[in-house]
Amino acid sequence: MKPVHIVIIVFISIGLAIGISFYGDTSKYVCFAEADQLAKDKPNMKLHVVSTLNTNKPQIYDPQKDPNYFEFYASDTTGMEKRIIYHNAKPTDLEKTDKVVLIGYSRGDYFEAVDILKKCPSKYEKK
Repeated sequence: MKPVHIVIIVFISIGLAIGISFYGDTSKYVCFAEADQLAKDKPNMKLHVVSTLNTNKPQIYDPQKDPNYFEFYASDTTGMEKRIIYHNAKPTDLEKTDKVVLIGYSRGDYFEAVDILKKCPSKYEKK
């Protein structure tokens, strides 16, 4: 085998390894109902849920008692509402956002968010 062939095989192997590693870490955008279904088979599958904050229900955050516990309610794109538990500090200006993307795991009666991405209202959209 020529050295050029060996180098090509090594680069192909590295490319395949990178591709497989990205595939294993992908997550899906779902609604709460689909998240519940997926959690039955794969409880540790990380999911993305696009949702809207429900400002009519109480938000529980007491930084004096536990600064890493924030609980609130959100509705997904289908209108299903779920309790969200976030084990981190409350994101600043969360009430000003149009939509939030919750990244985490469905745990039955609640969704455990490990990250919250805020979608701020665009200043370029017509009012």
